[in-house]
Amino acid sequence: MAQANAATDISRALSPADLVDIGRYPLDRLESPPARAVVAALAGQLRADGLCRLPGFLTTAAAALLAAEAEALAPLAYRGMAEQTPYYRKDGADYPPGHPRVTWQSRDLSQVAADLVPRGSGLWRLYAWPAMPPFLAALTGAGRLYRDADPHQALNISIMGAGGHQQWHFDSASTIITLMLQAPERGGAFECVPGLRTAADENYAGVKRVLDGAREGVVTVPFAPGTRMLFRGMNALHRVTRTEGERRRLIAILSYHETPGRLAAPAVNAALYGPRVADGPILS
Repeated sequence: MAQANAATDISRALSPADLVDIGRYPLDRLESPPARAVVAALAGQLRADGLCRLPGFLTTAAAALLAAEAEALAPLAYRGMAEQTPYYRKDGADYPPGHPRVTWQSRDLSQVAADLVPRGSGLWRLYAWPAMPPFLAALTGAGRLYRDADPHQALNISIMGAGGHQQWHFDSASTIITLMLQAPERGGAFECVPGLRTAADENYAGVKRVLDGAREGVVTVPFAPGTRMLFRGMNALHRVTRTEGERRRLIAILSYHETPGRLAAPAVNAALYGPRVADGPILS
């Protein structure tokens, strides 16, 4: 804990630009030719593949510092539900047994809610950096992005200990933005099937094949500490395989939205972060 606290003190003395490899990802000068080239390449990957990776987004030193911050917050993480469907129980009542909507799988991860992340920490200051939303908007094609207004969901730390994993699932947000801080000793691979469903076609047959163990179309995405990733989680079925070893898998999940003031329903937050948040803001 003392080492983690020391890392937090160091990261607080750094600006967000000190944490990012600005030479490789010049998001602080977005109109410059080098930035435009980087944005064009990454945006093209996201359009073509449904995901793009930014390896080495954090410097090596910054990744270690922010991982230590996350480790210090790990005791505050909430374990959450032990099993779930790919759709997080939405609209499952009228489907027959074996349908993907009512197929339950085990889940073992904990999350630190945004209100527990110190505002002076490197993680929070990187999330709140004014240069970040325009850069991400340029990658995703959004006209403008805003920080998430929900006090619990804005910035999360996903923590997996030994045996941790996440079930096959879709996300409710169109684009998910993650930042790997620490990899486990073994396992913990991010697997996805990009574009498996669309707004016009749920493709339940394709989803069921993956849930039944088919590997066709499954992509294992390399994901090293310091890597930022954007992916179309609403359309891509994805999971995290079981981790092995004592070193935790630590991922920061950063939420931005095209409309300001977005809040989550208290019931959703309570399921993710525990009873303490059940009386939070109501979705308007």
